[in-house]
Amino acid sequence: MAEENIEKTSSEGDFFTVEGKLTEFHMAATNVNLLDEIESSFVEKNLAGGVAALINGMPGALANAAMLSFYDGEDMYNFAGMVNGKVVCGVFRDADKIKDGDIVKLVVTQRNDVLYVHSLLRIDDSLLLMPLNTYCGKRAFFWSCMKFARNMILFMWIMAFAAFFSYVDISVEKKEYLIVACGIIFLAPLVFWFPFEYWSFRTMRDYSICATEIFAAHGFPRPSDFDMRMGATLFKNQSHGFIGYSCELALKKHRLKYNIQSS
Repeated sequence: MAEENIEKTSSEGDFFTVEGKLTEFHMAATNVNLLDEIESSFVEKNLAGGVAALINGMPGALANAAMLSFYDGEDMYNFAGMVNGKVVCGVFRDADKIKDGDIVKLVVTQRNDVLYVHSLLRIDDSLLLMPLNTYCGKRAFFWSCMKFARNMILFMWIMAFAAFFSYVDISVEKKEYLIVACGIIFLAPLVFWFPFEYWSFRTMRDYSICATEIFAAHGFPRPSDFDMRMGATLFKNQSHGFIGYSCELALKKHRLKYNIQSS
C-alpha cells in the first residue's frame, strides 16, 4: 500500500513518480468545462487558511501551465486534483473511473506549478491508465507490428490459395502459368505487409518510446518489452463494470513470458 506522502524521482528523462492520496478531484470532457467545474466547486466550499490559498490557486495554475496539453475530445476526460499538496492534471480515456480519495502512483513531469500526469496507477485495484495510443514499450511494439504482418500474410495465403485452387482447373492449365500465379500469390503479401507494418512502427514509435520511459519510471522490469494490453480485464464499478488494464496482471504475464523473478 502506498503511503500518502511519498515522492520519488526517476532517472528516465524528466519523468518522476509521486504517490499519495488524490484529493480535490475534478473531471470533465473539455478543459473549459473542467475549469468551470473547479471554480464553481470552490465557491460552494467554505475554506480557510493555507489550504484555501493552495486549493484556490488550482484554476490559475492549470490555465497557465497545463491547458495546452489537454485534449477536447469525446472519448477523453481531462482531470485535475491534488496529491501531497501539489496540483496534478492529465488526460485519460478512463479518467472518469477515478474517484476522489483514491490512493495513486503517478508518473509526472513538472510544468510550471503543475504536475502533468502521464500515467496513473490506482493502488487499490491496480488499474493502470496511460496516454492515448501508448500501450507498450518500443521493442514490444516492433514485434507486435511484425506479428500482425505475419498473421495477415498467413490469412491472405490461405484465402488466396483456397480461391485459386477452387476456381482454376490445374489439370488443363499450363504448368508455367500455375507457377507464376502461385509465385505472385506467395510474394505479394510478403512484399506488402512487412514493409507496411515497419512503416507503421516507424510512424508510431514515438508513442512506444514514451511508453518505455513511463514503464521505466514505474519500475517495471524490461520496460521496452512491457505490453500493458496483457493486463486487459474486467473492472467492477457502480454500473456494469468496464474493460481496463490491470498493472498486476500485466506484470505477472510479463514476468512469466521473460522468466523474470519477482523482486
